Parts: sequence; C-alpha cells; structure tokens
Amino acid sequence: RAEIDYDKCVSCGMCLVNCPFGAIVDKGQIFQLIQSIKRGDEVVAIVAPAFINQFPGMTPSKLKEAMRLLGFADVAEVAIGADLCTIDEAKDFMEEVPAKIPFMGTSCCPAWSVMAKKLFPQQAECISMAMTPMVLTARLIKKEKPNARICFIGPCAAKKLEASRRSVRSEVDFVLTFEELMGLFEAKAVNFADLPDNPEDAFNSASADARGFAASGGVAQAVVNAIKKMDPDREVKVMSAQGLADCKKMMMMAKAGKYNGYLLEGMACPGGCIAGAGTLADPAKSVAMLNKYKNEATMKVATETPYQDSLDLLHY
Repeated sequence: RAEIDYDKCVSCGMCLVNCPFGAIVDKGQIFQLIQSIKRGDEVVAIVAPAFINQFPGMTPSKLKEAMRLLGFADVAEVAIGADLCTIDEAKDFMEEVPAKIPFMGTSCCPAWSVMAKKLFPQQAECISMAMTPMVLTARLIKKEKPNARICFIGPCAAKKLEASRRSVRSEVDFVLTFEELMGLFEAKAVNFADLPDNPEDAFNSASADARGFAASGGVAQAVVNAIKKMDPDREVKVMSAQGLADCKKMMMMAKAGKYNGYLLEGMACPGGCIAGAGTLADPAKSVAMLNKYKNEATMKVATETPYQDSLDLLHY
C-alpha cells in the first residue's frame, strides 16, 4: 500500500497523472461550490490563462457565457494578477539581486517554491515572496466586490493547498481544475457549439506576457521584459526549469554559486501550467494556441496594466 510522505509532498499533482490505476485523487470542492451558487452567493470565477485549448470549440468569449450558464456571477482572467505579480517580482529582483540575495526564484508555482524551501532551507529567502497571480486577482476582485466569493479555475492541484493556507490570506474560496470544470459543463449539458461568440465578452485586461505565464519560460520572460521597461540598461540572466527533478538540479547549481545574479524560474509540471495535473488537452497543441492567444492581447508588457495603481492596496 502506497502512502504519501507529507514531509516531502508539495502537492504538484503529478502522482494523480502518473498512477496507472487512477487510484490517487485530490480533494474536490465541487459540492461546496454548487451549494454556494444555489444559496444565491455572488460567485466570481477567476480563470488561469492555461484554459486555452482545454475545452473543444471554446473561445474566451464563449467561456464567459458557459460560466454564466453554470451560475457564476462574473468571470475574470487570472492574467490580470500575473501582470501585477510580474511588476512585484521585477521590482524585487532589481532591489535585492545581488545586493541582498545572490539570485531570485519566481513565486507563482506553489509546488516549485515549496519544494525549493523544503529541500534548500538556507536558500529559502532567495525564493520570491511576491503573491501569486491567483491571490492578486482574487484580492483585486474582493476590493471591488467585497461580498463576492472567489473560485479559482486552473490546471493546478497545488493551488488547492495554496488557497487553504492561512498564512497566504488568499481570498480564494474554491479551487477547481479544468477537469472538474469539464465535469460541471457535462452535468449541465453545456454545448459549446451553441454558445454565442460575442467579441465584447472576450478578455482584454491583461498583457501578452501575463498570458504567457501558462507555459514554461513565460514567467521569467515577463519579468525580464518588465525590468527592461523600468531599467533599460539592466541585463538579466535567466535559467528556467520544468518538472521538479530539473527544478531540484537547478537549485543545487544555484546553491553551489553557479547562478549568482540570475532569475530562476521553476515550474513543477513539465511544460508549465498548460501540462498541469488538472488539464485535459495535449500540451504541444496548447502551446501553439496559447501563442496565438498572446498575440491577440492589446497590451504586450506587464507594465502597461491599468491595475498597477492598485498594487500597494493588495499588500496586507
């Protein structure tokens, strides 16, 4: 009988994917979410940019309509928070590397950051403390709608752990994976082909770089692009790793001083969020669709976000 060693587990969800018998499942919140909607709560869905290509025939504007059919009051893209996270990490990097810490690791993948801190406690301060896009988006919505309940929908099993941590103050009430959301669509008999594709319902409040968070290398690239806007003369060296085995190797090299001055991006899932434990689609096709989705963004770099002035209010 297999048992989970919770001293080592970082909730990446790869065991869910790799178990040949489907015997491992994560804890679901579908029942609690449905009860909340039935009670008449104002439940706002915040959707990770990795949703692209997860649901056949689904466009961003169709997604909004589909979510309304499930009973959600509104839908926002987590890429809004990714822009704010990028700005936070860019400022932290410029201020702290190498003056205070030898290198900086990104914060947005909770499984990677938990692993890095567990296995390399002496380098824990080198992992960014910036809030994740999920938390920043949730807090932004709660500022505008204090009575709303927030449901994060994404590719990630680790977000369930992050949202439940008291130390995070995530403001997120429910977490669903894309796989669980597909179950809701099927139960409600939502036919994507029949949904109106209204361009006015498309997401347009985040940058191309923020949408790129969904793929490996995207977070570091977004931070580098933001730093170039803030300090054009600053050169930033980057190292990215995907999959926890490679993330561990990267941290071992960083501990040995090989990546001093670097920005390190860790992604627990091979390929990044688009290959997360709760995804449904082929990651290779998802990358191509994500690049197309990025090109449709009206803003290119995180520093163009209209929500930048709200950032200080979200730190508490």
